[in-house]
Formats: sequence, structure tokens, C-alpha cells
Amino acid sequence: MTAAVEHVLKLSGLRCANCANTVKKAIEQLADVEAEVNFATEEAIVRGPASVQSADLIRVVEAAGYGATEVIDLTETNAAPRDTLELVRFWTAIVCALPLAIAMPWAWLSGHDMHLPVLWQFLLATPVQLWVAWPFYRGAWYALRLGTSNMDVLVSLGTLAAYIYSVVIMLSGTHADVYFEASVVVIALIMTGKHLESRARKASASAIERLLHLTPKTAWLEKAEGQFESVPLAHIRPGDRVRVLSGEAIPVDGVVTAGDSAVSEAMLTGEPVPVEKRLDDKVYAGTLNGDGVLVCRVTGVGRSTVLAGIARLVAQAQGSRAPVQALVDKVSAWFVPLVVVLALLTLLVTGVWLGDWNAGIVRAVAVLVISCPCALGLATPTAIMVGIGEGARQGILVRDADALQRAASVGTVIFDKTGTLTEGNLRLTDAILAPDSPMRRQEILSIAAALEQGSAHPVAHAIRSAATAEADGNKFEVTDFRNESGQGVFARIDGVSYGVVRWSAALANADNGFWQQQAGQLAQSAKTLSVVLHAEQPLALLAFADTPRPDAIETIGLLHRLGLKAVMLTGDQAASARVMGDRLGVDAIRAEVLPAGKAAEVKQLLAAEPGGVMMVGDGINDAPALASASVGVAMGGGMDIAMESAGIILMNNRLTGVVDAIQLSRRTLAKIRQNLFFAFIYNVLAIPLAAAGLLSPVIAGAAMACSSISVVANSLLLRRKR
Repeated sequence: MTAAVEHVLKLSGLRCANCANTVKKAIEQLADVEAEVNFATEEAIVRGPASVQSADLIRVVEAAGYGATEVIDLTETNAAPRDTLELVRFWTAIVCALPLAIAMPWAWLSGHDMHLPVLWQFLLATPVQLWVAWPFYRGAWYALRLGTSNMDVLVSLGTLAAYIYSVVIMLSGTHADVYFEASVVVIALIMTGKHLESRARKASASAIERLLHLTPKTAWLEKAEGQFESVPLAHIRPGDRVRVLSGEAIPVDGVVTAGDSAVSEAMLTGEPVPVEKRLDDKVYAGTLNGDGVLVCRVTGVGRSTVLAGIARLVAQAQGSRAPVQALVDKVSAWFVPLVVVLALLTLLVTGVWLGDWNAGIVRAVAVLVISCPCALGLATPTAIMVGIGEGARQGILVRDADALQRAASVGTVIFDKTGTLTEGNLRLTDAILAPDSPMRRQEILSIAAALEQGSAHPVAHAIRSAATAEADGNKFEVTDFRNESGQGVFARIDGVSYGVVRWSAALANADNGFWQQQAGQLAQSAKTLSVVLHAEQPLALLAFADTPRPDAIETIGLLHRLGLKAVMLTGDQAASARVMGDRLGVDAIRAEVLPAGKAAEVKQLLAAEPGGVMMVGDGINDAPALASASVGVAMGGGMDIAMESAGIILMNNRLTGVVDAIQLSRRTLAKIRQNLFFAFIYNVLAIPLAAAGLLSPVIAGAAMACSSISVVANSLLLRRKR
């Protein structure tokens, strides 16, 4: 498919997982169109050629018997509009069912026939059966027309069978039981269950709404020098200056131009400690200002803020499908036809073998009603939705459900060293000059800084900082500059070739082993080594020290407690890497790995790990490795390209967030398994009981509604503090 365009549709009228499959099948009848339909979020993510417009998609969804509206901005539209007609149908079913429902237990308790007259039952049942249940019939018809089946088919068959049978008995004057109350109460219970289930699903999807509600609706805009006026946020544009008073939520993304304050970013990162903000520091919409007053230049507002981006990411992830859902879809596809066959067999066996067609109809209706695959359809998406929302609250952004599922099974976690296991703030500690060096230390540092000018590598930062601190006033113009990835930088100064390169064994024998001896001593202190070359000969050996993150050792220990192995991946020399690895407690070290070779190392480790591997990094050169792992994790303080390549992003920039992400994924997968167990065991136990006549249609309807609600409620337990 070329030039694919993505559309997001908000759906209405979905009553079970098979309804979602019906919509998917309808959409994919369009040429070159692929769709993901999520029952729990009631959304469809559709990808297709530019020639397919949103109006075409809405048309085919409506032709399948469901409603759809296009979602223009995921940060603004998260809930379908309230369906007033659906509420009227619901309350009509309740009002008509109550007299019948109250009479049934009263008759059981008193031992007398307390049922309403048959005519009254008929009058109460008819509007429910013919009008309230009409959406079920419509959904069943469209599903059958598309060659599929869903909950609507089961409900329609079951309740219509009971209603039509009762009408025939009433009109014929035959002295036999009628089941108007069964059809009415079943429909009322199913609609009650759907109503409660919908409310529970909205509670599970509220993570996005909680994020978006953090941003205030107004801001103090500078109208004139030093004069600020409160205006709606829609009037703010990038480049404007806004004032944030103490205790207020920051309304925009911006850069501080005046003032200083401590800002709580817990709502974005999960980090409880406020961050000090001063001149030129970045601030983010939705964060909470402390005691100070800040004046900021706006860089992002509304949907262009970091907060809005997070909300979009969470919304897309909640709507994505976990791989385990594919199995559920296959089961649901053949489940409904199988239940219809079982209901027919129940009817025939009871009527022919036992000679009781009356009981046969009741048992068949009970089988149809109790077998609705609602709980099965909700088992996976509700857990995914709550899990991803809970992760966002903790500062763990999960890009899609696939990443969440894969993170639960990884057996090895691979860490990039610089900037991930360490602070990434290298500092020059040693500059060893050749015994007969023609230059002074300051001059060599100035040359190295000239070569590294413009580089974002931590070594380059350290060289420039040291050269600035020891400036000797010399300025060098470089020509013929080239950057060889993983090796170093090269250029000419006054016609002479210079370079700043990684230390390698090829330099060991220069100057009668002098450099090898010096490098060996420095490597024992876990220092990163670079060499300044002059005419392709070593001129100076530069040593840089980095500090391990405060939580690095704790993180490795926690991973070991979870039964996982930790591997350190670095371009540093083997001796230096070994010292750092031993200090941190990692299980294995892959040293002297060039940036281009990181992905290959990850693939090699992946081949040896059946459960998969997780790669944690933050830099540009980590992006291919992140993409090659089963799950890539990007530190929130890292480069955008690394974050784009990762399946999980740690906004709080804490290394222990890796452990939190794995534990969250494991808990979410555990909930999915529990939900699927509940759904399957419910049907395995309930269908035989209904076929044996031990469950009436009314009890079956109530049990079916409770099963769906219990699955959603179990998923909501992911929100509990742990």
C-alpha cells in the first residue's frame, strides 16, 4: 500500500467483540484498506489510500448497522456523544420489565401463581420486543448479511423464540406456560449490563481525560510591556509571552524569560520532586508552578504541547490490539455459530427425547442468552486500556499494546552505557602527552575542540568544556573535515592532518608501548579513552570519567530479583567497560561495539533469548538497536529519534522506570489471563447448566451481564497502589 492515510473513527452501537469484527469486515471491503477495531475503546483505526475519504468509511460502517464519526484530534474527542434514544429504550425496558420481574420471585416465594394475566404480559412485552430490541435485530441482520455473527444474533434468536412461542400459545388458547417475562427481563438485564459496562469502560479510559484536564483554559497574556491580561487559551500563539502566577498550572509549553520557581512535573513524569526553573529553562503545559512567578515565551499551545502529544500517544496505544487478541478473535468467530448449534440440539433433545417441547424452548433460550461472548471480547482490551493509562500516570508511555505484551516476557535487558547506565556528563580527567610532544596541553585541547566543534557526542562536549576552561587564546580553522561514525573526527589545520579517535589496539605499539601502558592504567579506573592524532601519529591520550546514575545499581538488582539478566553495551575499551560493569553488577558486557554494530549485537542476544530482549538507550546511535529489540525503551531525556524508535518511553528519566514498566506489563498480562479464564470458565460451566434446565433465561441474562461487568472491574484493579 502506498501513501497510506490514517483515519480514526469513534463508533457507536457496538454490543460485543463480534460487533467489532463485523465493523472491521465491513471497512475492509474497501480496496486496499486495513482496519483495527477496538471494542473496549469503541474506536476504529483505519489505514488506506488517500482516495478513501472519511465519508466513505462512515458510509460502510453505517451500512453495517453501526454509527461512526471521525476523530479529528485525539486530544479533544475521547467519548461518543450521549445517545438519548438509547437511554429512552433502556428505561422503557426497565419500566416494562419491573412488574414482570417483581411477580416472578414473589410467585416462587409464596408458592402461588402470582403472574400477571397473559394479556398484561403481552402488552408489557410487545413494545420491548418490537421497539426496544430493534437495535439487536438490526445488528443481527447486518452481521448475517456480511457472513458473520455476533451477540445480536444470540439475543435476537433467544428472545424472539420465547416471545413468538408465547404469542402462539396465547392466540391458540392452549393451556401452557408463556414466557413473555423471560424475553422482556432478559432484554432489560442485557441493556442494564451494557449500561453499567459502558460506565465502567469509561472509567477505565479516563487516563487521557485526566491528562487533558491538567491544562487551564485561560492564560495571562502580555498585552503591553509588563501588562498582562487573562485570555482564553485559544487566543495564545507561539511567540507570545505569558505570566504564570504561584500555585497555577502552566497553560502552555514555553521557555522561561523571567523569574524562577520550582515546578512540579509529577503529572507528566511521575517524579514527585519539583524541578527548579530559571532563565532559558523549558516548562510544559499541565505542570504546576510553585511559589515563584514565571514569565515564559510560548513555544507550544493546545494540540502542539508535549502534554497533548502524550495524550495522543496514550489514546493510540489504548486503541491498539495485543497479539493475544488474535486468538480471542478466532474463538469469537466460531463461538456464536457453535452456540446456535448447541441451542438447536438442546431444543431437539429435550423435545424429542424427553418429550417436553415447552422445556426445550426455555432451555434453548437460556443457552442462547447465557453464551453471549461479551466478557470474552472485553477481557483483553479493557486490561490493555487500564494498564496503558496507569503507565501514563506513572510517567511510562507505552506506544502500543504489542510492546506492553512483549515487555512481560523478556528475559534479558540490554543497557547502553553512556547516558543510560551513567549520567552521560563526561569530563576530561587526564591528558597524557607524548614524551617528545611539540605542543602544550592547552594547544592540543584547542585543536581537539576545533575538530569537535558542532558534535553532540558526550566526548565532544567534554573536550570543548575543558578547552574553554583552559583557553590559551588560540583559534584554529579546520578544513577537509570528515566524521567517521564510531571512529572519530578528522580534519586539516594549516595543511596538517589531525584527528580525535577512539582508543584502539592498533595504537598499542606506537612509541615503544608508551600509549599501551598509559591506556592500561587509565582503563583500570573505568575511564573512556580518546586519542588526538597528528599526521596520523598519537599526539595525546585523553581520558574521560563518567558517573553511574544514582539508581543504576538498584535497577540492576531489581532486575535480578525479577529473574532477568542485565547486559551492558558500550563502545568503550574492554578493560574500562569491565570495571564499570563489575561496579554496576551487570551479568555480561559487550564492549568496543561501534554504533553501527549495536543493532547486530542486539539481534545476536535476541537469537539466544527465547523470551526476547529489551534494549534501553537514549541517543541517536541507539535508535537502530532499540528498533531491533523485542521492546525498545527510551529514556525521556534522550534524543527524539531514539524515542521514535522505542515501544516504551520513560518520561521520568529514572532508570528504575525500566523495572516499573516490566512489572506493569506483567500485571497487565496477568489481568488479561485472569479475564480470559473468567470468560472461558463462565461459558464452559454455564452452557451445560442452561442446557440441562438448571438456569432459567432470566438468570442466564443476569449472569451474562455480571460476567461482563466482572471482567471490566477486574481490569480496573490494575489501578491499585503496589
